Amino acid sequence: MNPAKARKRTGCATSLLTALLCMVVLTGTSQGQDRLTEREFQSLDLLSRAFRQVYQQAAPTVVLVTTKQALLAQRELPPFHPRQLSGLGSGVLVSTDGYILSNHHVIESADSIVVTLFDRRVFPARVIGSDPLIDIALLKIDAQGLPCATLGKSEQLQIGDWVLAIGHPLGMGSTLTHGIVSALGRQSNILREQYSIESFIQTNAAINQGNSGGPLLNLRGEVVGINTAISTPTGYFIGYGLALPIDLAHEAMNDLLTRGRVVRGFLGISMVEVSPELIAQEDLALTQPQGVYISAVGGPALRGGLEGGDVLLRVEGRDVDHRNEVQTLIYAKNPGDTIKVEILRRGTRLRLPVVLGEREEDQHLAQGHRRLIDLGLAVRELAAEEAAQLGFTSQVAAQLGFAEGDRPVVISEVQSEGPAASRGMAAHDVITEVDQQRVTSQEEFIRLIAGLEPGKAALFWLWRRDQGVDVRALQISPNP
Repeated sequence: MNPAKARKRTGCATSLLTALLCMVVLTGTSQGQDRLTEREFQSLDLLSRAFRQVYQQAAPTVVLVTTKQALLAQRELPPFHPRQLSGLGSGVLVSTDGYILSNHHVIESADSIVVTLFDRRVFPARVIGSDPLIDIALLKIDAQGLPCATLGKSEQLQIGDWVLAIGHPLGMGSTLTHGIVSALGRQSNILREQYSIESFIQTNAAINQGNSGGPLLNLRGEVVGINTAISTPTGYFIGYGLALPIDLAHEAMNDLLTRGRVVRGFLGISMVEVSPELIAQEDLALTQPQGVYISAVGGPALRGGLEGGDVLLRVEGRDVDHRNEVQTLIYAKNPGDTIKVEILRRGTRLRLPVVLGEREEDQHLAQGHRRLIDLGLAVRELAAEEAAQLGFTSQVAAQLGFAEGDRPVVISEVQSEGPAASRGMAAHDVITEVDQQRVTSQEEFIRLIAGLEPGKAALFWLWRRDQGVDVRALQISPNP
């Protein structure tokens, strides 16, 4: 974008508070007054007081998240977001015992994470879990008696509502900006995951690098979103930012705390949005664009009676006109839940119950996590500090066949009475292969474990300092 145009656009987004002040000044001048009356000052100060109150209430719950990424090679940051300075991001405390919501892209591939509180105390943090499909992460620090934010309801937001953002932009320290809700349910094609769900809150509250993971708040000081990205060709704020609705983040957080992973319902349809051209092409019984067109069905949708060519009009009693609206409603449901859908099929409206399933990939990951428990193992990706302590250098990694960008996995814990302990596996062993398949990340390791044949033995290649590579055979339990 031309810089002059960018400045012009920013100027057009002048604060409403400034505009109100100008109106009052002009009114006073037209009446022959040289200064504002006390009543006029009080009227303008009400909004300032509201902003101050939100900051005083919420700022102590907003943390600085600092990450390091220095394991084997430089790793690319997500292409949808400007490159962060020195691995800086933000987060918000959601419990008094140290749970923190942030963005997945803030901590993705981090070798170490450090959290700095409002009172300047510094703690190492660990990742409890994350969901790249909505770009959310849940972190934990070992602390008690912390201030924590109040989570609101993003579904109650309306376009035009005042919102405020608090974070650590550009490493400058705690910062408050304000604006309004500019749009809801915004889809911007910035998340790179295949099944990503984009239904952002768009705001003109200034958000810059380092704000990611911080809270978007309403005038009651409640968190209504997690600031996620900015739409910009320059890498800096020029008009509006995007925040993940807190309702989606809250759903993911609850799953991570209660199930250890995010569990999502799965409908099994491919969708395109209805357009005038599609209405004519498919001879749909619609006078104007409405609903979403189902181009293909499978799994739960097929079993529930949906067909390709149906127009999906309503889900759980709510109108749906965009794909992300359907995705958001399904995300909040669990496999096995029954949802009610309304469709248009060859001019006839039908209401159908559909029992949701679970994505095959999610089923594999769940199977892998269960098998790790059965084996008595806990693993994590090898951090730079631990790699240095173990002597797992880039030269060692290359000799073992690891490529640039691979993220080796290390055993973090072994249950004393479990199968892995009985076979001599121990904490700090680096797992290089499973049945001759290279382990390139924790997620890949979980997939490999999930794919092992039940009831048979699998070979685990382990690297130990001063011992090199050794092999252990573990029996895989039959599926329940």
